[in-house]
Amino acid sequence: MPYRTDHLPALPCYLNGEITTLDQARISPLDRGFIFGDGVYEGIAFYSRPGEAARPFRFEQHMARLERSLKETQIANPHTRAEWKQIALDLIAVHPEAGANGPLGLVLLLPGDTRRGPARPPHAAGPHTHRVAATCLPLKPPTAEQRAQGVACVTADDFRWKKAHIKSISLLGAVFARQLSYEQGALETVMFRDGFLSEAAASNVWVVKDGKVMGPPKDNLVLEGIRYGAIEEICRAAGIGFVAARLPKAEVLAADELLLSSATRRCCPSPALDGQPVGTGKPGPVYARLYAAYRKPRRPPHDHPADPPKDDEGVALPDPQHPDPSPSDPRREALIEYPSKFPIKVLGARQDGFVHAVTQVAEQFDPTFGLSTVELRESGKGNYLGVTITVTATSREQLDNLYRALTSHPMVKVVCKQKRPEGQSWQAQAAIESAAIRSGVGGQHRLHTAGRHRKSSTAAPRPVPARPRRPAPRAVWPPPPARPARRGSRRCRC
Repeated sequence: MPYRTDHLPALPCYLNGEITTLDQARISPLDRGFIFGDGVYEGIAFYSRPGEAARPFRFEQHMARLERSLKETQIANPHTRAEWKQIALDLIAVHPEAGANGPLGLVLLLPGDTRRGPARPPHAAGPHTHRVAATCLPLKPPTAEQRAQGVACVTADDFRWKKAHIKSISLLGAVFARQLSYEQGALETVMFRDGFLSEAAASNVWVVKDGKVMGPPKDNLVLEGIRYGAIEEICRAAGIGFVAARLPKAEVLAADELLLSSATRRCCPSPALDGQPVGTGKPGPVYARLYAAYRKPRRPPHDHPADPPKDDEGVALPDPQHPDPSPSDPRREALIEYPSKFPIKVLGARQDGFVHAVTQVAEQFDPTFGLSTVELRESGKGNYLGVTITVTATSREQLDNLYRALTSHPMVKVVCKQKRPEGQSWQAQAAIESAAIRSGVGGQHRLHTAGRHRKSSTAAPRPVPARPRRPAPRAVWPPPPARPARRGSRRCRC
């Protein structure tokens, strides 16, 4: 009996270099993604206004996550970032809803190499062809009623594997978790691993307590949603405390507010957990501030003319009041010649997983980062371990975000200022430090300490008291007679 495809919509689909439709696309029954779930995927949200072309939301961050997943699964990347973007734009352009005032979700699928795995050994002969599939579907954001009243969630143990940071197409664990919430009439399942919050089935989870937004750190137990960084930036701009730490289940149940973030939900409140109210049982004030800041056009805190205003999803829009300066304008001159190699030293307690945690953070912001650049050095008593990593610096924003991620990690004690990079003048480094102090971002330019006792980088430096001078000894004349040396002492030379 032939396979029926009449239930599939005739929406555009990209498959191995050609654009077809979902009902006409064909894959091999021996495809590793189909048989083993061996592959990765990436979902990118596109937003547009009537009469305008759709634009991707945080495309570079999506590409960094895709490259990280491919590296972890040892799948070759068949395209450059520019080529991926062109594939996405070509597919969006032929979508029937392109240009409408509604979000579209683009999904990229990359199955594993046909020459590896239990079916065939990695060294098996035969040509290897990269297989890429992409489709585009409308996104359904929360309704006005869901935003006003919130959505209900249930809890469950996180029984998945310990590689949750890979965006794998093996989603059976997430399917089970979503089925659990569906059977109990809830929208999401909040999961806990060994008694600590990890994430939801298809969302990142945020806990609000005493006006602070708290969430699990970015490690191998959590898939870092693209809106993770967006919420962190909004909190910083709005003056809302942001903490990345391990959160026990008791703290989650005692939260003032509970929030979900994902591509479809953006930022959504959850005032009920396991049938019990969270806080007041209604969306709280921190969610209102986050969502208001999330939607309004915003400009970065330093208000640089080269950064145009952004719409409700962070998409850059043209700003006639702040035209882009020309490339020769001194305002756009880089103080560091990018790209360049940049060393960073991280200090933490000597414990299992510390080096892996530091290198994972480096890989998030530098896809070319290699373990061969890692240098280790123990403290004198062996209680602490210094890890020096060398990343490829591509922009100041990349370095600042890297340092924020390192200093917020619970296993990191100190992020040390490193020596001047090769090829950079002392005047340039001094200018960078001055600019960092003015913008309130320490980045690589000052000593960072992690933990709850760390002082804000925006605080005014304490005045250093002047050291009192020791009085000069008074001259005595005539000098006193020398004391005779005792016979047999060390000073006796007889």
